[in-house]
Amino acid sequence: MNPDLPFLLALQIAAFFIMIFMGFVSVRTGIIGTEETKALTRMLMYVITPCVILMSYQTEYSSSVAGGLALALLAALLVHLILIVGVKLAGRFLKLSNVERASIIYTNSGNLTVPLVMSVLGTKAVMYASTFLAVQTILVWTHCFALIKGTSCFSWKKLVSNVNTIAIILGIICFFAEIRITGPLETAFTGMGKTIGPLAMFSIGIMLGSSRVTDILRIRNFMVSAMRLLLFPVIPVLLFALWPKGLLTDDSRLVFTTVLLATAAPSAVIVSQMALITNQDYRSASGVNIITDFLCIFTIPFIIWIYLIISV
Repeated sequence: MNPDLPFLLALQIAAFFIMIFMGFVSVRTGIIGTEETKALTRMLMYVITPCVILMSYQTEYSSSVAGGLALALLAALLVHLILIVGVKLAGRFLKLSNVERASIIYTNSGNLTVPLVMSVLGTKAVMYASTFLAVQTILVWTHCFALIKGTSCFSWKKLVSNVNTIAIILGIICFFAEIRITGPLETAFTGMGKTIGPLAMFSIGIMLGSSRVTDILRIRNFMVSAMRLLLFPVIPVLLFALWPKGLLTDDSRLVFTTVLLATAAPSAVIVSQMALITNQDYRSASGVNIITDFLCIFTIPFIIWIYLIISV
């Protein structure tokens, strides 16, 4: 693993922030209206991200990669278990609302992690990031939806029909069956996938430009953001550093780094979207999302640096 990875991450995130600033300026100067955010978000979630996920599995089958996928799945499950249980315990002492709990547990593993991983770690790492995204997608439409709504119900229909879930399933089938996507389809899917970074960051900038400062700068928002970016990501760092050697694979370091990037990412945008449609405190979720989007330029490289230091 490249020892300069934290520095490379910081540079890439800094570039992303320039893109965010472009989106912010576009809204504040009237070049783009806030309504464009919805169309851009839908395009990212339902067109571009599935293309990236599907093409990430266009890797030659090997026992090493298969082992890496299994390890990524196990790591993702353990991380989410730690987050759900840890946040539930912390919530009792800090009187966290359900929306605040969801903001800590669920990360922007699609719009930010996937383009970041693709830019810094490469296509193979995107496949491992997609495994984390698969676990989170299932939990978002079950646990997260029920948590925010304050009930025990969830949407199986939205989970099964989610185009990202379908892309992951198709990608896994293609990987194990060694089916290759070629010709115009490959060109189209790859071309769309290359736009994920700029468009994702631009949409965040539009959202920021459309927000009120008073909704963002709440003391509790900073507390929740600190838990999302620093407190809970440190726990998986220790877990991966102490991982039993018998359960390691050839790609263990790459897998753990990828999962940590997803774990240390900003709060998920979908939390504020779910809070909005269920008549909960969506302003709190949006505030945390914006704060964590800004602070992650410092915290993500820091978390990865800690892991690289203690896992030598």
